[in-house]
Amino acid sequence: MMKKNLKKSAATVMVLGMTLTGAAGVFAGTQLEKISAYLNHGISFNVDGAAYTPTDGNGNKLAPITYNNSTYLPVRAIADALHVPVSYDGKKGQVTIGEATSNPSALSNVTYSTAQKEAIQKAFAQFDGFETAYAPQQSIKGDTFKSVGAGGDGVSFIFTHMKVSVSPRDYSDGYNSKEVKLSNGVTAKWYTPDQTGMLTFQLDDRYVTLSSPDHKLTQAQLAQVAVSVQKVNNNNQGITGFANVNYTKEQAATIRKAFAKFDGFETAYAPQHMIAGDAFKNVSAGGDGVNFVFKNMNVTVSPKDYSFSYDGKEVKLSNGVNAKWYTPDKTDMLTFQLDDRYVTLSSPNNALTHTQLEQMAVSVQKLK
Repeated sequence: MMKKNLKKSAATVMVLGMTLTGAAGVFAGTQLEKISAYLNHGISFNVDGAAYTPTDGNGNKLAPITYNNSTYLPVRAIADALHVPVSYDGKKGQVTIGEATSNPSALSNVTYSTAQKEAIQKAFAQFDGFETAYAPQQSIKGDTFKSVGAGGDGVSFIFTHMKVSVSPRDYSDGYNSKEVKLSNGVTAKWYTPDQTGMLTFQLDDRYVTLSSPDHKLTQAQLAQVAVSVQKVNNNNQGITGFANVNYTKEQAATIRKAFAKFDGFETAYAPQHMIAGDAFKNVSAGGDGVNFVFKNMNVTVSPKDYSFSYDGKEVKLSNGVNAKWYTPDKTDMLTFQLDDRYVTLSSPNNALTHTQLEQMAVSVQKLK
């Protein structure tokens, strides 16, 4: 409750102190009014029970400004401390605090070239016992993958607006953090070591850390990209040949209605990816679950574990979740637990391989 109230009050007074590139040049005109104010060094900060010192991008200590009995806080520093995204549009002269109006679901697949895949494999191969390569499979639309490199004790992927690090070390250890649950059920945490919020979660034997150094990605977007970080196949192909499932408003409404038919099971989940060339046909509530029918794939979400009485083979999905292959008749089924439910995937016409179904499994998420 304290943090919520602090966010509200901070948003009310965060007007001055923007440390944004080009801000001074934009405001140097008729909109400027000269005032006499004071840097108030007598005000200290406490965020979530811990002392906090606001600093600028160069690490210089920032002080609030007191003017006409009102106190103005450094917006960038305070927003980052509270994990609230903030951005500045120089052309409009507009500060945006909170989630941007752009669609947080506007992600696109990352298509790595053969040379880039080789560079990723080589970067991980530089660490003994850490050779298995992992890579983000999505980014926000318009972002660009620039480079990958091995440094310190991990591998870093650099995009124009995003950085993704994969390491055996949990960089968040020792920092105050806020736990969140990603849409695939994995627990992650937000922390701010300096001026940039970081999102960290454990994936198999490593930790993945995402950030947006230029603050172009919102927390919601970084959380969405996080669930796309997956193991790169040994054949160096990675996760290729899949497409986003873009549900229409009508389809999304039908999905929610299907889940709403089950008491205590109303939260809607849906696959977000399909193999390129596949097509979503319909969704329905039947038995004790919700069934998604694609041209080449069936996905069932139910409170029941259909695999319970069958012998099977356990596998680990690329997001670290345990799953089970079993065959009740002539069609192989893949089942795994996601939050309070079980997800089962199959390809009745055998158009999808086990590998492809495992790739599709990690895309099943809460419907936004």
